Amino acid sequence: MKYFIITGTSRGIGQALAERLIAPGHCVICISRSENQELTSKQGNLHYFPFDLGRSGELNALMDEVFACIDPSEAESVYLINNAAVVAPLASIDQCSPEDITYHVQVNLIAPMILTSLFIQKAEHLQADKKIMNISSASSKYLFPGMSCYSAAKAGLDTFTQVVGLEEENKQGGIQIVSVWPGMVETALQQEARTTSQSRFASANLFANWKEQGKLTTPDYTAEQLVQLLLGEFYPHGSVVEQLKPIHTM
Repeated sequence: MKYFIITGTSRGIGQALAERLIAPGHCVICISRSENQELTSKQGNLHYFPFDLGRSGELNALMDEVFACIDPSEAESVYLINNAAVVAPLASIDQCSPEDITYHVQVNLIAPMILTSLFIQKAEHLQADKKIMNISSASSKYLFPGMSCYSAAKAGLDTFTQVVGLEEENKQGGIQIVSVWPGMVETALQQEARTTSQSRFASANLFANWKEQGKLTTPDYTAEQLVQLLLGEFYPHGSVVEQLKPIHTM
């Protein structure tokens, strides 16, 4: 049995990943702030945990429940996909409230760090293939006014991934970990960015232009690329994958 733990499955890439991975021999474990009725109504081996990742102090208890869904005797592989993210606040830093900054970093950086730590601890005894995929963003490198929180959190996630890669590199039974830039994808985060008032978010017009120019891919296409990377023969452990390979069809 292949087990997939995916955060941020209420919509977008997370939902597309879960839909693609529901299959015989797979167990999909979903985590998002609200339950996705489309996913829970589907046939397949799926568990759903409605949970706000901003509640970082409760993540240990959450992961206890998640790992209770995993049967060590049949676990061929166990994967964690840290996909959940928020883009707000979209504003110059002096216009961002302490509460908004704190919540942003808790969801985009602290939660993936804690979940990674707990995953490594709780999966240590499993005789299985173990991988973590952190969904990052090119915003960690390409910077725009009004996105200081998002860029800082994603840059932190990339660096965190690389250091954990070094820690796990020579560990017997260690996990493999990568950080991935999925590219420009038509998601609720993109919509929020392009519809925010330009008086508050100076870069809103750039996001609107990318949409008008047809530069955005679909969540389904991106999810397929991510699955191919996750389940492929080559998993570039400890690295930041800045560009996904295009899908080749016959």
